[in-house]
Amino acid sequence: MRMEKPFRQLFKEYFNFSRKDRNAVIILGVLIGLVFIAHFVVDHIEIKTPNDFSGFEQALEKWEGQNSDIPEFYSLFEFNPNTVSKEKLDSLSIPSFVKRNLLSYRAAGGQFEKPSDVRKLYGMNDSIFSLIEPFIAIPEKNAPSVVKKEQADPVIISGTFDPNEANAEELLRFGFDRFQVSNLLKYREKGGDFSRPEDLMKIYGIDSAIFALVKPHILIREKPEEIALEEENSSPPLLIELNSADSLQLICLKGVGPVFASRILKYRELLGGYYSVSQLMEVYGFPEETFLSIKENIFTDTMKVEKIRINFVDFPGLLRHPYLNKVHVEAILNYRQKNGPFISNDQVLKAGLIDTATFVNLLPYLTCR
Repeated sequence: MRMEKPFRQLFKEYFNFSRKDRNAVIILGVLIGLVFIAHFVVDHIEIKTPNDFSGFEQALEKWEGQNSDIPEFYSLFEFNPNTVSKEKLDSLSIPSFVKRNLLSYRAAGGQFEKPSDVRKLYGMNDSIFSLIEPFIAIPEKNAPSVVKKEQADPVIISGTFDPNEANAEELLRFGFDRFQVSNLLKYREKGGDFSRPEDLMKIYGIDSAIFALVKPHILIREKPEEIALEEENSSPPLLIELNSADSLQLICLKGVGPVFASRILKYRELLGGYYSVSQLMEVYGFPEETFLSIKENIFTDTMKVEKIRINFVDFPGLLRHPYLNKVHVEAILNYRQKNGPFISNDQVLKAGLIDTATFVNLLPYLTCR
């Protein structure tokens, strides 16, 4: 009994827990129990297979098939590039910058005669054109088109007009579009003249269709000087000397209006006179066809050509000549200052002061006196 008491006391002391220790033991026991129960439950849970969506997927495919026939806002459809409206063009499946270029081209008076003309638009490439080419529909010229109807409906053309005098408003009233009117007025501003109705065909943008429409209404009034020449039946053929003619005489020449007459006189003053009728081709903007039509009616008096006194002329006087530039003038004056007066005109070329082509043009104007 003596041995038993100490052992019990020892056991009691060994297993004697504080309140804090007892709480920890209780919590640990609960956790162990929960793990055991969870392990048992998980082993008996039946994992179900995923939901079967095959029926829903079939229904979705059927709905998409029914709606595939609904056209998108942007699509391809048959259109005439000459008449399609901006609104319809916006629905066409092509880049926006190509649409803008098409409208700008039409606004400037451009027309598409065949589908391949659309390929020439700025920004149009082969891939875009191959996509829309089957949808381009341009009626033939002999078929009634929307454009012709729009031009023919507004006003019945009556009266006459002179293409040498009519203003922009009058020309528009007779059926010309703004692009054609602009080109016609620019031609007149450059000195162009219309002596017969067919001359209108020379204007860029005026084709046989518009010419046939306006031809019955063209009335080109004869100039007073032309009437006077016609009345002088006994007078010799018209001959004009370029170095003494004034503007009134020059405009008597076929195709020479007030603008070209003024340019001819100004260039004559810069040159010091014409030594050859071919120098008219050097006048700014002067048409070759006009020169060919009047060359039999003009001549030059070379005695009236003003000479350049190369041993006395100063820098400004030499530089004003159209055949010389600043490099030429400085070379001539520096040579003269270092070597004294020129003895002959050929000395200018032999000294390498100007090139051969310039010397040949300038020679009729040079003198060493």
